[in-house]
Parts: sequence; structure tokens; C-alpha cells
Amino acid sequence: MTTVNSISGGKTSAYMAMHHPADVNIFACVCIDYPKAAPKDPAVLRYALDKLNGNFIASAERQKTLKVLMDLEQLLGKEIIWVRGKSFDQVIDENSALPTWARRFCTTEMKMVPIFEYLYPRYGKTIHNIGFRADEPERIIRGSKNRPFKRVISCNNFGKRRQNWFEFDWQEKRFPLKTTFHIQIRSWWIKNYPELDFPWDSNCAGCHHKPNEIIKKNYQEDPEILEWFALQEDKKLRLDKKNVTWHDDRIPYREVFQTDYPNLFSEISDYTMCNSGGCTD
Repeated sequence: MTTVNSISGGKTSAYMAMHHPADVNIFACVCIDYPKAAPKDPAVLRYALDKLNGNFIASAERQKTLKVLMDLEQLLGKEIIWVRGKSFDQVIDENSALPTWARRFCTTEMKMVPIFEYLYPRYGKTIHNIGFRADEPERIIRGSKNRPFKRVISCNNFGKRRQNWFEFDWQEKRFPLKTTFHIQIRSWWIKNYPELDFPWDSNCAGCHHKPNEIIKKNYQEDPEILEWFALQEDKKLRLDKKNVTWHDDRIPYREVFQTDYPNLFSEISDYTMCNSGGCTD
């Protein structure tokens, strides 16, 4: 079977790509329709436009993440395939709510669906390397089950159930870093490629799984991207919708932006423990 490395642009998945080569390296970009959040580095913007065939305005991912992907592709000497699904704006509008801990439709629609739609028609079932580490045992346990991917394959012209669904057995999960700790990964990058400027956390800068302290820190570093997240809350509040804040504590991001947190994470001690298990670091 074809082997696949799922890459996020963080230290861990980049380390996996360097030490566990695969037939396909793939990155699912979470796109947003907000030009103010476009990468400020013209080279990174051109790179993103090229990788997505021009179908790119901005990303909810850290801007450093996109730069790391560009540099990592050169280190690997092999292409990193970029895919994208619907924009985050469209996904929110179609669901009439913001994602929550219980409704992680964002991961499904913008990570899993585009990866599946790229891989399965080309390779069928694949061996999928996922970068969960030895210090993330709960993510390995939760993520070990191979769940089929359910998609509509045809529609009926009559009857009560118009859509015909099919469950695709599309991936065999492997965890090549299950005996590797984060400190080993950080030390390796510092020793071998100190010039590579990784983001201090990866995936969506305003992810609802990240605590308020991290949201505030990311706002300080990527204010335009976090402004997009705040605008989504503003929109839902105006429409009097349910789930109008990203966090279950119902503290809006604009309040988080104005709050002084005494224990913000330092540049040295970066954040590693995601509470989701849906994305990879």
C-alpha cells in the first residue's frame, strides 16, 4: 500500500517526515475568506497560491506554519501536496454555528474530507502515518481505531431516503513516533536545523481547543488571523445564533484579546498538548 505522512507544519510532523519517509507527504490547509489575514511575506503568498492552484486568499493556520512548509519541502527534496476543502467561512455558514468540543465538523470538513478526496481516488486504501508522540498516549489510544469514511455515492430520484451512503475503508493508521518524546524532537531540530523558524504551536491559530492564554498569545503574533475568529463570533451574536463563542466558557475572543494573563507560555516552552486528537502537531 501507498504510505502517507500527514504534515501540519509543526516540529513533530516535520520530524516524522524527515525520519519516516513516505510515498506521499500531504498538508490540508484551512482556508479563510479574509484578505487582511493573507501572508505578509510575498514569497509565502506566492507559494500558497501555487500549491493550491490560485484557490487561496488566507489561512487560519499560523503564518510561520506556511513558511515552514515551504522550507521543509526543500529539506525533504520531495513535494508536499497541499489540499483544501471548503473555506472555514463556508463551513460555518452551512452549519449555522461555530464548532464546539462536541461538534468538530471543522476537522472533518477541512482536514479529513480534502485528504480523503485526494488520496482515495488515486491510491485506494493507504498506510497513514500520524505524528502522535510517546508523551501523548491518550491521543494514540483515541486515534488508533480505523474508522471508515462515510460519503454519499449516489442519489435516488424517488423515495424517502434520496442519498445512498457508502463507508470507505480508506486508511490503515500507524504511529511511527509512539516511542519518541517531544524533547527529543525539539533537541534534534535545534541541533540540526536551528535556522528553521517553527511556529510555537501549529494548526488553526484560533482553534477552540486552545485555552484562552494561547489564544491571547497567538493574537499578539498573528492579530489579523485572530481577528477573523473574533469576527465569526460577532456575526453569530448579531444573528442571535446558538454557540456564538468558540469556547464553552462563553468568553468571547475580543475579551480574551484584552485580558492580561500572568502565565503566558514563553518562546522556549512551547505548547504541545492538544485536547482534540483531530489534528496533528
